[in-house]
Amino acid sequence: MSYRVGFASICGVIDQHFGSARYWQIYDIDTDARFVETRKSYARCAGHCEGRFEHLYEVLKDCDAVFVLKIGETAAGYMISKGIRVFEATGEVDDIIEWIQAGNLPEDYV
Repeated sequence: MSYRVGFASICGVIDQHFGSARYWQIYDIDTDARFVETRKSYARCAGHCEGRFEHLYEVLKDCDAVFVLKIGETAAGYMISKGIRVFEATGEVDDIIEWIQAGNLPEDYV
């Protein structure tokens, strides 16, 4: 299975909260992982950001999943309702890519 995945990362590790993420590393992942691009978003949330996630959806709408350091329940629900799976994670992007390639990203997770 092939996935397009967004990682909230400035420097190769998951280092940003969803609502305040400014940089997204986008990868296409199947048996290989291909870096697509870095996307910039404008962090509009300082602390809590209730209900205003359209700008982040527009940046990530072609992704199957996103990995962030933290995400609030409302933000997660919004992205899931748009068909994008969300995961809280820590660590190196490369390690998470290997985890996905090992078949650990469930097909039916929503």
